[in-house]
Amino acid sequence: MLKGCFVDSFTLAKIEFDSLRRILAGYCRCNLGKDLAVRIGPSRNPSIINRWLEQTSQMVTAVRDIGLPPFGGVTDISQQLSRAKPGAGADGEDFAAIASALEGAANVQQYLYSAGENLSELAELAGNIGSFEKEINAIRDIIASDGTVRDDASEKLASLRRQIDKTSQDIHDVIHSYLRQPDVAKLLQDVTVTLHGDRYVLPVKIDNRGRLPGVVHRLSQSGQTAFVEPNASVELNNQLADLHEDERREIERLLSDLAVKIFARSGEISATMRILAQVDLISAKAQYAYQFDMTCPEIVERGSLQFSKARHPLLIDQELQDTQAGRETHPVVPIDVRLGSDFDLLVITGSNTGGKTVTLKTVALLAVMAQSGMHIPVQRGAKMPIFRDIFIDIGDEQSLQQSLSTFGAHIKRVKYVLRKADRNCLVLIDELGAGTDPDEGGAIGQAILDELRSIGCLGMVTTHLSVLKAYAFNHDRVDNASVEFNTKTLRPTYHLQIGTPGESHAITVAGKLGLPRKLTSNAKRHLSAQGKQFSRAIRATSVARQTAEVAREDAQAAQLAALTQQENFEAKLADLHRLKGEFETWLASLGELKSGEEMYVPSLETTAKLVRLEFHKQIALFDTGKVQVEVPLRELMPDLGQVEVRQEIASLKKQVLQQASQTESAMEEAKRIKEEYHRSLEQQKQRGRQFDAWLGAIARVKIGDEVPISKKPGTGKVVELNLPGLKAAVETTQGKLELSLQELFPQSGPFAHKNQTANKKHGKPKEKRTKTRPITRRSKDSKAAKASREELLKTQPGQQVFLVPFNKPATLIRVNESKDQAVVQSGIFEMEIPLADLEPIHK
Repeated sequence: MLKGCFVDSFTLAKIEFDSLRRILAGYCRCNLGKDLAVRIGPSRNPSIINRWLEQTSQMVTAVRDIGLPPFGGVTDISQQLSRAKPGAGADGEDFAAIASALEGAANVQQYLYSAGENLSELAELAGNIGSFEKEINAIRDIIASDGTVRDDASEKLASLRRQIDKTSQDIHDVIHSYLRQPDVAKLLQDVTVTLHGDRYVLPVKIDNRGRLPGVVHRLSQSGQTAFVEPNASVELNNQLADLHEDERREIERLLSDLAVKIFARSGEISATMRILAQVDLISAKAQYAYQFDMTCPEIVERGSLQFSKARHPLLIDQELQDTQAGRETHPVVPIDVRLGSDFDLLVITGSNTGGKTVTLKTVALLAVMAQSGMHIPVQRGAKMPIFRDIFIDIGDEQSLQQSLSTFGAHIKRVKYVLRKADRNCLVLIDELGAGTDPDEGGAIGQAILDELRSIGCLGMVTTHLSVLKAYAFNHDRVDNASVEFNTKTLRPTYHLQIGTPGESHAITVAGKLGLPRKLTSNAKRHLSAQGKQFSRAIRATSVARQTAEVAREDAQAAQLAALTQQENFEAKLADLHRLKGEFETWLASLGELKSGEEMYVPSLETTAKLVRLEFHKQIALFDTGKVQVEVPLRELMPDLGQVEVRQEIASLKKQVLQQASQTESAMEEAKRIKEEYHRSLEQQKQRGRQFDAWLGAIARVKIGDEVPISKKPGTGKVVELNLPGLKAAVETTQGKLELSLQELFPQSGPFAHKNQTANKKHGKPKEKRTKTRPITRRSKDSKAAKASREELLKTQPGQQVFLVPFNKPATLIRVNESKDQAVVQSGIFEMEIPLADLEPIHK
């Protein structure tokens, strides 16, 4: 019930929960259920939620196996019950409605009992429906189905109605006899009989009214006709009026006695009506789930959320309506979402109209549905924790105007959310950091993510800000996700990819839409160095991450397939137990066979007379007429399919074992790839930290500083510094060297100084230099280098080459022939290396 709903009205409105309630109400069979459906809400109580879900699951089974509950005659009779009190004025229609509802309750109860032995929740509901057979019979003995009081409701009423019929007929005969008298007919305006109230009168011309003895009841509007009741029928009409009054009093007595009986059990009847409302609601949930192939999620008090192939309920309903109406349909793209396992917060990025907002609404709506006892449109195996609260901050439309008022509204909402949220909540924020300067918005977004991490809740945010993508990349328990975008068709695919941040594709789309190439190239050059560095880091880990996600999906699919096989196996075992019971029943029936009885013997393919049964030998002796034959008892058992069942069980058992082995292998592979990815991710983060440290060292360097360099002798004094030109000159023991800035403060290689800053002048004392053996390099003029150079120039990007100095293979990215250099990738690292240090790998 909404009264106990904990989710605030803002969240319910934004996820359109009212629309879902109306859809659910459409599956209800009576107003009792509809009234509940439009007011349902989620619970925080684990036992209540799991009972609601189990009720829905069991009703799905019942609907599938035996059809819908019979709600014929069941209506909301609360008003009729309030009038069905002694002296409250209930009429026959009120009691007829009560009887119909109680008969419907009995039918629903019988349906629930017959649904199945294992459907305990439905049986419990059936047990809470009262038995009102006496009350139904009491009503039906007095009230007909159309709400009228039966003639045989009492002997007195039957007698009165017979007298009423006779008196009415007498009046009819008398009054019509006047019409047959010529002297009377000429006095009338029309030769017809009219009713005035419950009395028969004749339409007499106004000039003749004194010529027909009787009582004038009224005049016509024109004043030309007087309606006269002849004296001969006045007495009869008086008798009829008295009889009707007696009839009214007798009916009033009967209804009063009936009201006493119904009022005595009105509380139980109201309780039964409430149970019927619940059954109708559960049936609606089951029909809704069955219609859209929904599943029951696993609910835990605290744990992870995992939805596979999740679809938005309102979108799939719209798709169904469009299909039924013959309109163009838009298939709903399912998404895979998880929170709380390897990360708690998910930062979703990607192009506009790509499905980011729909993803937030889908997760929130499915969570509210599940905690309201409804199945949800996801693949089997879904699970979620019980949320104490669900908060969402979302704009009205995708095309929100980024104004100060919008920014202020979001900040106000986020302030409220952060004040109310705890570790048991789900927080969903759309367009985090939007509506203001990107740098400041990014800073605020990071602060909000810091607070969410501190709270420890599960959450999802959408954004376009690169700094928030980097936040997810650099913080534990936070991960990136993106919605795919097809840059060829300029359309989103709506697929959600966890582990890979998305791009807004603004420059790409602008180029596709005709922006000159010169402008798009300049735009790419204007991208910040930090952004480019982050993009390189993402590309370096994207393949490994996607491989890990695919392996995880394969493991999940294998686990689901194993579960299905196990269920099939258990179902066949149940069949075997059933057959065993049938065999025991058949075996017991053999004891009732008598000598001389004829029966068909399958092994003889003929009918024979039973001579005797020898149970100790497990045989039966039959007389075929020509010879007596001993037949094993097992050959007499009718074919119940036991052989086929045993064969299927053996096959399924083998399949279950194979599937279990495949599942274990898939999960081990997923675990290995995930660990490999995390190692790669940590290496990439380390590289990012090294890059940041290098930038800091470059920013602090001054003329005269002694700095490490990547060439012999390993250190030198800065004598010239050209930051715009990215160059520097250093004085060394071997002379003056012109270097690029990249050759100062090397972070790797033979002259790298681990855990060391530039020198004492830059804040910390210089640590003791560790000796590193220089890497052996080959001369480009060497015979081996010349022999392999031409072949390397013909090697296609993507092929494997051998790194001579590192004694390991790598992937060729590109070759710069003019500089005699190549770019290769080893693991997650890209590096430039002279062609002389490469060799082709021959298959």
